[in-house]
Amino acid sequence: MSGGAPSDPAAASSSAEVAVGAALDSITSARLKIVPPLLLGFIMLFDSWDSIAIAYVMPSLAKEWNLAPVAAGSLISAGYAGQFVGAIFLGSLAERFGRMPVFLAAVIWMGLLAILCAIAPSYNSLFVLRVVQGVAIGGALPVSITYINEIAPSATRGRYFGIFQFITMAGYAAASFSSMFIIPNFGWRWLFAIGAAPLLFLPVVVMLLPESPRWLARSGRAEDTAKALRKFGHAAADPAEFHVQGPAVKRPPQLPATTLFAPEFRRRTTIVMLLWFFTSFASFGLTTWLPSIYVSVFHIPVATALRYSATASMLFLILAPTIALVLDVVGRRPLGIGGSLIAAIALLTLGFTLPKDATILVPLVIAGQLSIFTGSIVLWPYTAETYPTHVRAIALGLSSSLARGASTLTPVVVGAILGSGASVGIVFGIFGLCAAGAFILWATSTRETARMRLDAI
Repeated sequence: MSGGAPSDPAAASSSAEVAVGAALDSITSARLKIVPPLLLGFIMLFDSWDSIAIAYVMPSLAKEWNLAPVAAGSLISAGYAGQFVGAIFLGSLAERFGRMPVFLAAVIWMGLLAILCAIAPSYNSLFVLRVVQGVAIGGALPVSITYINEIAPSATRGRYFGIFQFITMAGYAAASFSSMFIIPNFGWRWLFAIGAAPLLFLPVVVMLLPESPRWLARSGRAEDTAKALRKFGHAAADPAEFHVQGPAVKRPPQLPATTLFAPEFRRRTTIVMLLWFFTSFASFGLTTWLPSIYVSVFHIPVATALRYSATASMLFLILAPTIALVLDVVGRRPLGIGGSLIAAIALLTLGFTLPKDATILVPLVIAGQLSIFTGSIVLWPYTAETYPTHVRAIALGLSSSLARGASTLTPVVVGAILGSGASVGIVFGIFGLCAAGAFILWATSTRETARMRLDAI
């Protein structure tokens, strides 16, 4: 990113971190090359499931509990409000106590609350439970992404992270497809209950995956750094290679989120945060509201609306791995620029014309949805590659928190617009303007970060 990058990259990280990076790049074992993105990706699939389940539950829930659009929007926002808090709070804890302990605690929290949401007796209780669960959902994602990026090989980090992200975001598609079968046959509560599945896999994580070696090296824990690398398959890891220069620190100081607005980071943080807000406002707005918009505005039957949403999810399952394969070759910026531009065109077209014919409406909606998702996919590795190790989890936490903040705002705004009787074209127009804002930022204020060594930031 232009502006704010350290003039001397070597000064931005210790020799210990450089040694860790070299060691990680030399490891060829499946324990590092294959297991982490697959295992953590599968667990985080249910993070996405829990996050989006409310969208597919809402058409049935609104009828059963007789919810007005504003009430429905508030319930959707409840989970994102919790995620807003969790992303900042748990991201900060991950800098102080390590990536893995915070991740494990968040997943346990998330799973237990999924069970409680499934048995919620009323609107008010479900509202509170979604807020509390949202704290864990919002915190688990940036912490896991920080971990994955910190252990990924430099040359293939985009593909490595892309595999993890594809599996993670497949939770949206899985919830969409499953809702067509689960809700009609078993009821909406089961869609929440399945979100507890990650609890079964946490013992495997504890057994196979160590703490982030980069975080351990940054903390002055040379012996633990070597043990973590040996667990990943670096048999010759020697603690002497990972001693920090100067006094070792057993536990790094807890840095506030305001650190990201220090002169060194201010410009890049402003640009990254705006990208996150614009992209998330549009992408989460489309994902959470489309089933309800199809039903309440265009009077499409619930089963058909869910099928349209499932179509977008199926296409996403093709798009996401394709992006993962080309991310290191094409780079981050071209995908961000292209995705946001296509989304802006499709969504602004919907806003101005608002076609009633489903054969025109649905393809435009899907084009906007998939294109803005492209920007969302690219933003995660781009953000991780923009900040050094000692603030990376905080940066990803703040980014995720801002995304959740936008996601909290979207249902309220859309609910208010629809509740007032105004045209849904206004909703699509607002989403289109957000995509256009993201396009301008990608095109004018970013730099390529593909294949950059994390210890050179």
